[in-house]
Amino acid sequence: MNKVDFAKRILVLGEIYDKQITKTLTDVYYEIFKDYSTETFSRALEKCLRTRAYSSLPKPAEILEFLEGTPQDKALIAWLQVKEAIGKGGYYASIEFADPVIAHCVNWLGGWTWLCCSQIDEMPFIEKRFLDMYRLLAKRETLPENVRLVGFIEAQNNQAGYSGDIPKPIRIGFGEGQLTKTNQGEAGR
Repeated sequence: MNKVDFAKRILVLGEIYDKQITKTLTDVYYEIFKDYSTETFSRALEKCLRTRAYSSLPKPAEILEFLEGTPQDKALIAWLQVKEAIGKGGYYASIEFADPVIAHCVNWLGGWTWLCCSQIDEMPFIEKRFLDMYRLLAKRETLPENVRLVGFIEAQNNQAGYSGDIPKPIRIGFGEGQLTKTNQGEAGR
C-alpha cells in the first residue's frame, strides 16, 4: 500500500474518532501496515469501525486483529491444519506446514508419528496443549523455517538406505487459502 492511500484512511479515522492525526502518528501506523494491500487494510478498518464500541482511535494491535485474527484464532486455525494433515496422510506421510510454528508445536508434543498414533480420547488434551504451545511459540521470531515432520515411510526408507525412494511430503497451508502480508492483495481478486 502506498503512503498516500494509507494517509487518507488514517485521516478518516482521525475525523471519526475526533483525533488530530500528526505526521509522526501516520508514520508509525504506516510502518506497521505498509505490507498489506490497500484493499485488505480498508476491509479491516471497515470491520473495526463496524464492531468497535470505544470512542478512541483504534490502536495498531486492534486493527491487526481484524487483519490477522487474534492469537486464539491463529492457534485454532493451526490445530485445524494439523487435523487436516492427519486426515490426509496420517502416520505414514511426511508433512510440511506453511506455518513453521505448527511443526515446532507437534515436535514439542512428541512428534508426528506419536501424534498420529494417539488415542481419540486423548485428543482434547493434546489439542489444549497444542493451542497453548502455539500461542507461546507464535510470539517468538527466531524459529527456523520449513521444519518437515517425518512420517513412517520416510523414516523407514531412510533407515533401510532407500533415501532416494521417499514420497514427497504432504504440504498444508501453502497456496490459495493461505493469507500472508505479501499475498493478501492477490487473494481477494
